[in-house]
Amino acid sequence: MNISLDTFQAQRYKEITRGGNIEQVLDGINAAAELHFKKIKLNIVLIKGQNDDEVLDFLKYTQYHDVNVRFIEFMPIGNSEKMWKKEYVGLQNVFNTCEQNGLEYSPIELKGNGPSDNYQIKGFKGSFGLIHPISSKFCENCNRLRITADGYVKACLYWNEEIDIRKAIPYKKEFRRLIQKSLDRKPLNHEMAMDEADRVIDKAPTWRHMSQIGG
Repeated sequence: MNISLDTFQAQRYKEITRGGNIEQVLDGINAAAELHFKKIKLNIVLIKGQNDDEVLDFLKYTQYHDVNVRFIEFMPIGNSEKMWKKEYVGLQNVFNTCEQNGLEYSPIELKGNGPSDNYQIKGFKGSFGLIHPISSKFCENCNRLRITADGYVKACLYWNEEIDIRKAIPYKKEFRRLIQKSLDRKPLNHEMAMDEADRVIDKAPTWRHMSQIGG
């Protein structure tokens, strides 16, 4: 189960989600734990000035909760480059926080976590992961496709290339063909990490914001 949780602060959460209730989210995480989901992942997009002061809080949450807290680098998707650079936080900050607070960590293997590099703090129940599309070039190992809420499949979050699969959903053969077409076009890199993008068909960056892409 993937849960977006960019802050533990009630007012901050309300502002980020435009009215959300943090207590409902925390209750939901506890309920999911009681139902014994194989893995509960909490996704945190680190943004300077918004939640980068809560890294230690998220790390400490894994002490008594068997969840995988995943720190994700803020990506320049649907944002101006100037604004993105102002708000970007490198994930080395997570390691620095561990070292500054005497938290010993070691790498671990977690199946099904895609491009996430995972670690566990000594003596803690849960773990933390780092997803760094900017500072680390994991594109060749990316095994994700994204289906938007309006029925398009995207092989890469950054690029504008999309394939409409809505009409093909009832037809298994055509549906498989379009999914395979998207996989075949999946680029080996993106502009966020490299200058060249030879395998990208539509070289225009996506016009969508992350909230419009969904997942």
